[in-house]
Amino acid sequence: MSTVQENVKNVDTWLRGLFIVVFGIIFYVLVTIIWLLVIFQFITAVVSGGPNANLKDFSEALTKYAYQVLRYMTFGTEERPWPFSPWPGGSSGTT
Repeated sequence: MSTVQENVKNVDTWLRGLFIVVFGIIFYVLVTIIWLLVIFQFITAVVSGGPNANLKDFSEALTKYAYQVLRYMTFGTEERPWPFSPWPGGSSGTT
């Protein structure tokens, strides 16, 4: 029973909880931005015959960031996403 009390008093756990809430809000915004990119890229592909290359790189980086956020929120990693870590790269292959 004392370990539960110690866990409840652990400041790091509560701090992570706060970050989970903040990154949850960020993720919600990311999903909206990703949908806007999907729609814009689709329209661009219909009009010009292919997606916009700059937005394609940005979209790749944004989806990598969303993945990092989800991994942190679900305790898949201890590393906090941007702005606490570097922004993930686009097509350069960096994560």
